[in-house]
Amino acid sequence: MEGLVRVPVREQEPKVRATNFEEVCYGYNEEEAVAEASRCLNCKNAQCMKGCPVSINIPAFIAQVKERNFEEAYQIISESSALPAVCGRVCPQESQCEGKCIRGIKGEPVAIGKLERFVADWARENGIKPKKAEKLNGHKVAVIGSGPAGLTCAGDLAKLGYDVTIFEALHKAGGVLSYGIPEFRLPKDKVVAAEVENVKALGVKIETNVVVGKSVKIDELIEEEGFEAVFIGSGAGLPRFMGIPGEQANGVFSANEFLTRNNLMKA
Repeated sequence: MEGLVRVPVREQEPKVRATNFEEVCYGYNEEEAVAEASRCLNCKNAQCMKGCPVSINIPAFIAQVKERNFEEAYQIISESSALPAVCGRVCPQESQCEGKCIRGIKGEPVAIGKLERFVADWARENGIKPKKAEKLNGHKVAVIGSGPAGLTCAGDLAKLGYDVTIFEALHKAGGVLSYGIPEFRLPKDKVVAAEVENVKALGVKIETNVVVGKSVKIDELIEEEGFEAVFIGSGAGLPRFMGIPGEQANGVFSANEFLTRNNLMKA
């Protein structure tokens, strides 16, 4: 059975987590991460990469974890992903990278998501930042919305040397990461805020409380502020109601409003 079963992940006890909103999963420590990384077969034709939407070089970063080169593992992930601490927590790995893992044919797949989370958390705790572009290319791009799409687009463009500004309608950056996903699944101050800071460390500027279309129009961004392209990542922030009696009554909330009140307003 050696190598067929993944290293278990520590979590809050059910009776304890039922009394708080702290993150349920503790993730791997260094020894656990190295042990889990050692299960990777380092496939030459890596199926896990084919299951990853952003084609992270998964065998390469896991090989670095196995050798305890955690900073190098982080830089490998950062070449493809702007939000590794988020993706390591909330991506559906079971149907993506881990779903394609060869280890999973006769046993349990390598815990790729938990290893990505470990690497990203280690980098945050040790002050490691993704590498910025060596020089700007002289082109300006505006990004509307600071959710995962906007942050990813901005981060990738910044690494290519573009001068990028994100315009966010709310008072806090992060989009659905900040107002949609519950705290016990994705800690806001510890994880989301740190990922936003990493994008800013690449040179991206973020302006909050700007409703594009009202505060400023796209034509003005292009004609008056010199942006050559605009990426619209405004998200799916409006709920879909069922059209049943009473759904507009006081005290009835859509899931979107409930989560926003809880996450952003602490209501």
